[in-house]
Amino acid sequence: MIWAVLIGNTRTVSALMRGNSILEKEIVPTVALKSAKAARLWAKKLEKLSKVEGIVVASVVPPVDKNVGKSLRKVFGLKPHFVTHKTPMGVKVKVKKPAQVGADRLANAVAAKEFYGSPVIVVDYGTGTTFDVVDGSGAYCGGAILPGLGISVRALHEFTAKIPLIKFEKVSFAVGRTTEEAVRSGVYHGAIGTTKELLYRIRKELKKNAPAIATGGFCEVFKNTGLFRYVEPDLTLKGIAAIWRRINA
Repeated sequence: MIWAVLIGNTRTVSALMRGNSILEKEIVPTVALKSAKAARLWAKKLEKLSKVEGIVVASVVPPVDKNVGKSLRKVFGLKPHFVTHKTPMGVKVKVKKPAQVGADRLANAVAAKEFYGSPVIVVDYGTGTTFDVVDGSGAYCGGAILPGLGISVRALHEFTAKIPLIKFEKVSFAVGRTTEEAVRSGVYHGAIGTTKELLYRIRKELKKNAPAIATGGFCEVFKNTGLFRYVEPDLTLKGIAAIWRRINA
């Protein structure tokens, strides 16, 4: 068993995994891990849940990495592996600046290729919305990044005088009869339109009708939209576990 740790901008998800099966999940706000004491308590909680043979971390928040690494080494007596573009993962990183690619995006590419083949497209609806592309040769070749759905909702509230902060959710109507409904319509249908256009253009550049997989915190909202062949909330964690297997092959 291993701990697969995904440190995102908003939250950190730790999954106790055996193969591709998730046995336990622990979720904490990422901001909490900026404190060395809180990071140590978090690591101790993981250790109490289960001892493991390894720990793999995919982090997109460098300021917490030192606390996380130090706490995990101290508590588990293991050196955690932090995923980078140099990690052996079975997917070539074919972009201009490989060091800039987020570890979560690499994990998505690894999982998508392993479970669904290539070419393939992953759309991750998290704090930001990312499109990650594995080409026909099985290489990660880049993608697109745009503001996430939660960011869009918060920005409308914070940068306007009269728009309230609302909870993002799927809606069936286009014409909102209140400001709240108008925001929900705009953000949801805007996301549908943006996703549809980017998928079309990515497939055009690939010259392949690559399948698309949705993941991330908001992915369930896009079920039954016809945009995705698969909706897999835990794709990134499964990619982290797959990277562990590749490292220890």
